[in-house]
Amino acid sequence: MSLKSFVKEFHHFGLPTKDMDATIEFYQKLGAEIVFETVVQEAGKPCRVVHLKVSNLYVEAYERDETPMCCGAIDHLAVSTDDIEGAFEEAKRLGLTLANEQVDYSDYWPETAPWFHIIGPNGERIEFTK
Repeated sequence: MSLKSFVKEFHHFGLPTKDMDATIEFYQKLGAEIVFETVVQEAGKPCRVVHLKVSNLYVEAYERDETPMCCGAIDHLAVSTDDIEGAFEEAKRLGLTLANEQVDYSDYWPETAPWFHIIGPNGERIEFTK
């Protein structure tokens, strides 16, 4: 078995940035619109988070002091699922490396969003989100 039956569609990619305004301007030139913006606390510091939508793809940009600023700097790829708990249990059953021992929840979206990350053999992170 695989997680294929739990994957609904590609949802977003997470992009750390040192310059949120430049990031917004770049993606707006590609036709993106801001769909959500907030500031959260990350390691005791404010972190500006902006979700942009280009066609059916979301960019989750978050401002950090330290970012790689190189090719491959995307933090994670996310897929949506209708069954987050089922996908989590299947990932455990398959012996995949999980970033956390439980499903986490993002509370900065207008609705609380459950999610979890699996870590691939190259260190890549794949997020499942509802």
